[in-house]
Amino acid sequence: MAPDPSLRPVSRRSPAARLRARAAACVDWLGEALYPGQCGLCLAPGPAICADCRADLAPLEHPCPTCALPLPVAGVCPACIRRAPVLDALHAGWAYAWPLDQLILAYKHGANARAERILAALAEQVAGRLVGENGDLPDLVLPVPLHGRRLRERGFNQSDYLARRVAGVLDVPLDTRGLRRIRATESQQALGRKARRRNVHGAFAWDGSSLAGQHVLVVDDVATTGATLAALAEVLRREGAARVEGLVLARA
Repeated sequence: MAPDPSLRPVSRRSPAARLRARAAACVDWLGEALYPGQCGLCLAPGPAICADCRADLAPLEHPCPTCALPLPVAGVCPACIRRAPVLDALHAGWAYAWPLDQLILAYKHGANARAERILAALAEQVAGRLVGENGDLPDLVLPVPLHGRRLRERGFNQSDYLARRVAGVLDVPLDTRGLRRIRATESQQALGRKARRRNVHGAFAWDGSSLAGQHVLVVDDVATTGATLAALAEVLRREGAARVEGLVLARA
């Protein structure tokens, strides 16, 4: 499978760049509406992502059940043994590597419609694994929220879209309004582990109905250090949630 140049992320540093990205997204959407029956990566006839292209996604080898860090052998990672994380479990689909990393960036920063279709299919696949495990399913699905300013810049919340797909597969309620990002934060991409924790500390709040005794699943596109999911889990715990898990497409 050759790299697809149309999946390169589009800069959002200026209003002109954002306008170009949205115009390109409209063109992509029209193409998807006219020719939906192709793999978004290799353009072979079939679903959003064909079996061969799914096989190209880098697997997670022996992920830690609580933070999804890849390990040499199955088990809990040393960091989670030393200090139990706030998050009860993290379900990650694949490693954050090509081509999944480019799909995530193309959708998040360029609103690429083909990437959207592929990521939707992958989110449904990860959710399907939860159903197949025959464990306790969550009572509620929540997307990681964007701050209002970032939402206006981007025009959409990618986690919201993925969470809708996950909730549909699990057949459980979705709440897109309860979690709020009450403080604008820097992008986490260029920050180290400690800086990421500081960046999201106190950035979230819960404004929904009671979570007492609830099993909650928080959905995002990618987890790197887990700082954002941990900060959200702390908020949900304070609101009475009995169990908080995360679901991401990729673990960096």
